Amino acid sequence: MNKIICNSVEFVFRTEIEKMKQGTIPVLKDSGIWKKIDVIEKPVYQSIIKQNDAGPTNEETVTVKAKHNNLTELLIKYCGFYTVLRMSTNKGILHVGNIKYPCSMEFTSDKEFDNYSFKAVSPA
Repeated sequence: MNKIICNSVEFVFRTEIEKMKQGTIPVLKDSGIWKKIDVIEKPVYQSIIKQNDAGPTNEETVTVKAKHNNLTELLIKYCGFYTVLRMSTNKGILHVGNIKYPCSMEFTSDKEFDNYSFKAVSPA
């Protein structure tokens, strides 16, 4: 299992991506923009290869804690849950998810803090 501490997290909805192949930088549509999540703790990225009957899969998870933001909450609740993440680490930029295998997301909020858990599963 790989575990990486990230410096920042941005997301774009799958519908805002013009094209993207696995392992490449997404090309956004004219209307597409990266949306930054204002983190209050370092986001954590984890990756694990799992053996399944249909073949190995790569399961990537990103957990993020942020100060509550009504705009981000509205965007996520009403614009879709299928996203691609762009994260900044000490070693560069890391993308999680793609058009074919986007991240799904779970979101909780206590109106002070927002907690996000993103998960992308793709063939290994």
